Amino acid sequence: MIEEISELSMKSAEDCKKNPETAERMLAAEKGQAPRFLIISPIHRSSQDLQLLRFGQGDAFHATRVSGFPLLPPDSSPHLFAGPAAFNRQFPEKTGVILTFDIDEPQGVIRTSIESVSQHPDIDDIPIIVFRVDYETGRARVVPHKFGRTYEIENYILKRLSRPDVLDNDTLMIICSDSRVIPPITPNGLPMAIQTLGAHVPAFDATLEETQQLNEFFKEWLSNETHERRIIAVVHGNFEGDGHPCGAGDFSLHPEDVHGKYLESVIEDLKHDAEQYETKPAETPEERVIAIGTATLTNIKSYPAVRDAIDRGAAHDEFLKILKMDTVTNVVSPYEIEPL
Repeated sequence: MIEEISELSMKSAEDCKKNPETAERMLAAEKGQAPRFLIISPIHRSSQDLQLLRFGQGDAFHATRVSGFPLLPPDSSPHLFAGPAAFNRQFPEKTGVILTFDIDEPQGVIRTSIESVSQHPDIDDIPIIVFRVDYETGRARVVPHKFGRTYEIENYILKRLSRPDVLDNDTLMIICSDSRVIPPITPNGLPMAIQTLGAHVPAFDATLEETQQLNEFFKEWLSNETHERRIIAVVHGNFEGDGHPCGAGDFSLHPEDVHGKYLESVIEDLKHDAEQYETKPAETPEERVIAIGTATLTNIKSYPAVRDAIDRGAAHDEFLKILKMDTVTNVVSPYEIEPL
């Protein structure tokens, strides 16, 4: 499967280079990123949201909501929500924050999630756009709320909606929030995705609600058919010679330059975890993101539901893997690590 994903990414890159619009996006990615939107997606819809909204490379930064749960307030969700939202603050044009929900999610989940977004100080002046989505048909409807809306953008997005490809429910990718990196497709469709700064997921901590929610997600996802499930950490950077590195990876090499309550804490956590897997101090963001990926997969194994699944036989050859992704081309290649 890993080799097939790599081959599909190479074919996609070649197709993009032949298309004037996507080729131009690659050139822009070499210079950095300036996304207009922040999307907060549930794990199982993260990849599909990009297709649904017809967003391409560079259009949207990403944060994550645990599927089946309301988005936690910033203080309770530093890695999945607060950190990415704080990083998003630096971009020059911030058109909107988009939250998506499945068509049948309870109103209470939606209401609580909107309130959590409204509490983040780094996005308190950005319009919040909320959709209930029928992913089978590619249709959505706007959810009204009181925290700042823009009807023009809501209508613009509604007119652009497109039915997303089928979901590969067996593949979970942990990938950076960076707007230039798109979760790579698999032979079975669009993967689920946890999108965080640097593709970093913290270790399980029973006192942290964010990791409790993640554990509940893993518990449900790994409850059966575990022999087909796979978790892939996708780390990105300047692996092919052009373009800017992963911003979070770069920040973690110079944490003294990072400011802001939420961003500082997440970058420090990322730096601390990565350093445990570096035989010498990382000199480049590319070296750092490899260590982040290794730390993330080790952290994933600390979740009780993941440990239980491994004990029941989920630890096949491709259950925990790292892929390196070139930021500009989005081509991925395997990276072998020592058994975790």
